Formats: sequence, C-alpha cells, structure tokens
Amino acid sequence: MNFRLSLIALALVFSPLTSAAPSTAPATGSANLEKAIQIPVEKYTLANGLVVMLHPDPSLPAVSVQTWFRVGSKDEQVGLTGLAHFFEHMMFKGTAKYPMDTWGKYLNGKGAETNAFTSGDYTGYYINAPNENLPLILDIEADRMRNLLLDPKQVTSEREVVKEERRMRYEDNIEGGIHEKMSELMFTKLPYRWLTIGHMADLNAATMDDLKAFYKSFYSPNNAVLVVAGSFDTAQVKKWIEKSHGKLPREEIKRPPVTQDEPQTKERRAVIEREAQAPTIAIGYKLPEMNHIDHYALDLLSNMLGTGQSSRLHKRLVRKAETAMAAGTYSWGQILAGRFVAQVSLKPNQDIEKTIQVVEEEIKRMRTVTVTQKELQKARTLFMKDYVDGLKRLAGRARMLASYEILYGDHTRLFTDLKKYQEVTPADIQRVAKLYLKPEQRNIVIVHPKTQKVGAL
Repeated sequence: MNFRLSLIALALVFSPLTSAAPSTAPATGSANLEKAIQIPVEKYTLANGLVVMLHPDPSLPAVSVQTWFRVGSKDEQVGLTGLAHFFEHMMFKGTAKYPMDTWGKYLNGKGAETNAFTSGDYTGYYINAPNENLPLILDIEADRMRNLLLDPKQVTSEREVVKEERRMRYEDNIEGGIHEKMSELMFTKLPYRWLTIGHMADLNAATMDDLKAFYKSFYSPNNAVLVVAGSFDTAQVKKWIEKSHGKLPREEIKRPPVTQDEPQTKERRAVIEREAQAPTIAIGYKLPEMNHIDHYALDLLSNMLGTGQSSRLHKRLVRKAETAMAAGTYSWGQILAGRFVAQVSLKPNQDIEKTIQVVEEEIKRMRTVTVTQKELQKARTLFMKDYVDGLKRLAGRARMLASYEILYGDHTRLFTDLKKYQEVTPADIQRVAKLYLKPEQRNIVIVHPKTQKVGAL
C-alpha cells in the first residue's frame, strides 16, 4: 500500500460520516478523473501563522474538524523519543476550561466521534460531529492547543498506558516487530530509525520540563493546519476561527538537526522471534524523500508487484507455489526518506532462503524486463479508482487536504497528482526498480516462531 492510499484507508476506518461528494464515478481519462476530485477549498493564514482550509459541503448537517501539527517522531532527539506520540495521548487529558470529561460530556454525548494519530512526520486530531457543535469544537481545539494542564498524575498514568501499548503493538506483535527492526536496519542516522512510540527507557526518562518545552514549541498555531469540512456558513466560520484561534501566540519551532544516512552498499539482516506458527520475511529498500517525482512510478510498481490477488508475488507464492499464506508490498513516502517493503507470510516448514530468492527474482524481472502497457494500465486504473473513491467521505476529504498541506506545503497537489500517475511509463517502472531495488540495498527481517523452552507447559 502506498502513502496516498494508506491515508484514504485510514480515513475510511476512522470516519462513519458520509456525504455526497462531487461525482466520483470511475472515469476513463485523466482529465475526467481530475474533474471528479475537484472540491471547493478556501485557504488562508491567520496573523499568528495558523493555516486554515475550509471545504463547504451542505449535503449533510455534519462537520469534520481536523487539526494537524507538523511534528512527528522525526522531530525528536536521541534520549527523548516518543514525545510526539505521548502528546497524542495527553491532548485528551483536559485543560482548566475543558477538563478530561469534556470528551464524554460535551462531545461523545452530542454525537461526536474523535480520535488522533501520530507518524514520523505529523500528529493529527479530528472531531466528526453534527454541525451545530462547530463553535464548541473550535473552542475546544484552540484551548487544548495552548492550555493543556499536564497534570503530573496524569502524565505518570499515561506513561504506563503508552508502555503497555508498546509491548502489545511491537514487542509481542509480528507486524510491529518487523516495522521496528526494519526501521533500525534501513535508517542508520535519520530519525525514522526509532518507532513513533519511542524507546521504553525514553518514556521513563522524559521530565516535566522536557514535556512542557516540547508542547510549547510544537503545539503552536504557526506549526499547525486547521481544516473545517462540512455544512457551515463560511463567513460565520471565519469569525468563529478568528475568535477561538486568532489570539493564540506564535512560538519558535525548535527542530533537532538532521544527519543524512550514508549510502547503503551491502545487504543488512536481522532475525527476531515472535509467537507464530511459521516464519515471516520482510525485504525493505530505502526510497528518496516523498517530494521526489519517482514516487509516482514506485507506487504503481508496488501495485504490480504486491497489491491484490493478481499481483506478481501473490500469484507466484500464494497461488502457484502454495508456499505462502500472504505476500504483498507497500511503497511509503516520508518527508526525509521513504521505504519500499515486500513481505511474505510463509506456511509451516517452508524454505526461508528460497522464498527470499523468489522475491528477488520477481524484483529482478522489474529491473530487467519492461512491464507491458496493459499491466501498467491495470495498476494505474485500480490505484486511481481507490484514490477517487476515498474522497467520497467528508472526513476523508478533510484528512487528505490536511495531509497534503502538512507534507507537501500545497493541498492543491491533491487535485493534480492523478495526472502524474497517468504520465508514468513502462520505462519509468524499470528505471526506478533498477535505481532503488538493488540486492546490495536490501534490508531483510526474518521472524521465526518462538522456540518453546524445555519443560515449558
């Protein structure tokens, strides 16, 4: 799964709100597709630096309010990892004006749905609710942007919650374990080498002064994007936003310096153990920063190689050889550097090295044999349909607008990217495979089933 489709998938999972978007029926040409995703958006910036985007849609009496901050785990420093994710938790712990029970008393009780997410590059918060609650939602979001209580008891309690989350999602989980070890192999100096959730020791070590400094710097209006989508009067909403957010102070954004990785010249491997019936292997390659034009071709290459039952890896390992339960790939863009990963879940008693060889053979075919126009067009059509369909939901549109503005500094790319995918050629697919998917640049994580200790029950 690529970056853009992953955002759409998350939007669909998180939001039950549905509304009639501009026509999103599958179209045959890039011009028709681009026309299908054109939605009204007004963007402006408050005096304090807060970027605001308004997307009116009167089809349902609902709104999606999303506040995204340009802070993720890449903005942390060694010894203080996990703070971005920790604040995702703390932002629900209340202010003097809106205490912790606000979420149940004022929001959930009024039909609202709220949650948050953190990545290496950003932290996002959303509230989907009936539009009559919009003034209250804006006031709550503005208040917690600057006035968190950071009560020591709540901080201590939430540390334990996050530590348990780490154990469950990474230390006791196959997918999480692969992600952590792959990050360590792939990135040797870049801050993506640690998990968004951070290291356990760092969660214990962060002081109240560390937390307050992090919050003051990064949770500032000049480091945020506010999206309001749904049924509202634009002139009135602008007044509400100015009232709730306009007086929030700007802050100096203090980001740690970034050191680039040295070029990888030989394969790296790691082996971990997890509770499982059979091994899983993951083979990853570092990609360029997400603004690089090669990501369009890499997204489509991923579709052909490992997305869906008609993909090359699925047909070879799952359907034909019947040695794997699942096989797939994803291409993931990030601000500083991306990653391309092929993952195979084997059936019991299968040969790990032979499977790695098969994956390499399929990747080598991408490097040495030009894909057909028919296969490329199929991958492109499926990608574009998912891309367009993801914008049918109100919260999905709000999320995409926020993500493009945060990651690219330009939300209008949401409306023009489809043309870039149409321009990808078979030669482009072969070129990026040769450039980024070389054997000496691969990182391999092998997950073995835990060995039962002698005498264990």
